[in-house]
Amino acid sequence: MSQSTDRPSVSAGAVICDEQGRVLIVDPVYKPYWNLPGGGVEAGENAKDACRREVLEELGLDLEIGRLLVHATVSVPGREPREYFVFDGGVLSAARQQAIRLQESELGAFRFSRPEDITDEEIPPSARRMWDAALAARAGTETIELAVTL
Repeated sequence: MSQSTDRPSVSAGAVICDEQGRVLIVDPVYKPYWNLPGGGVEAGENAKDACRREVLEELGLDLEIGRLLVHATVSVPGREPREYFVFDGGVLSAARQQAIRLQESELGAFRFSRPEDITDEEIPPSARRMWDAALAARAGTETIELAVTL
């Protein structure tokens, strides 16, 4: 029997880097861990448009969202599988970083971190594989497909 949740079954996020190659991560006020900027895909919306909308809502940045880096399906026993789309959000200059305005009802903080400085305690179990895959895909030219079972 599947357990229903009020979370969308499809989410989209962006890997946004600074000029030093560090990744922008955000601290949602409603979750115990950090995440990439992004959120749920609404009915009738495509994942890339949802990603752009969510980045604008959460960070106040209207970014041109790049190519799809990762498409992942995450399965948890007793729940419906969730789909994640991770896109390339580009590189933010120091001047553009100054324009970040957090949506305070959703985010408590943001930071740029090297991937190796983000601890497993700071991110959900399925995120490390997705984030590592997204960074690998960003360095290459291929979209990575993942199936994660927790």
